[in-house]
Amino acid sequence: MVSTNKRTSMTLFSDPVDHYCQRVRIVLEEKGISAEVVDMSKNNLTEEILELSPYATLPVLVDRDVCLYDSVTLMEYLDERFPHPPLLPVYPVARANIRLYIKRIESDWCTLFDQIVDGDLKDAAKKKATKQLKSLITGTAPIFKEKPFFMNDEFSLVDCCIAPILWRLPLVDIEIPKDNKNRPINEYMKSVFTRKSFINSLTELEKEIRSF
Repeated sequence: MVSTNKRTSMTLFSDPVDHYCQRVRIVLEEKGISAEVVDMSKNNLTEEILELSPYATLPVLVDRDVCLYDSVTLMEYLDERFPHPPLLPVYPVARANIRLYIKRIESDWCTLFDQIVDGDLKDAAKKKATKQLKSLITGTAPIFKEKPFFMNDEFSLVDCCIAPILWRLPLVDIEIPKDNKNRPINEYMKSVFTRKSFINSLTELEKEIRSF
């Protein structure tokens, strides 16, 4: 059993293969935050974690008397509690835009990815969802051509959400063509996948997904 009420240090309960959990681990690494990461399968949660997470999901963050669930809430909490380096812009309009980008990534990319990996889709539906996801990703090539990161000159929380999905594309049989049209996406992936925080966020199981 996991004893949460006796913990004196920050603890992240994280599924070692879940992309929502990896995005929070990336934030921890970006900030250089010292936290205990407890591996736990999202399909086999303890009773204590079920009490802390009303939707029975991971990640869950326990920071002394504070207990948080929902990966976006966790990321924003960590960014505000440890402001350097900032992963959200200072200005309200820019911050709002980042939140909207995350919302779109979750509604579009994450929904399709989760359906393909975790959903009970028949072959035809799975093939259609895979095609849609690939189209959405390759359609962002012009965005990555304009800025080094997603709609931003600096690495942000949006990139923390995007990178784990891109890393897992081999799991859903998606390969980004290495042509001129998709060069910005491939260059973005190379840049993010070789980033120290991303490398350090990978679990041993995630490292097996692809080599880079």
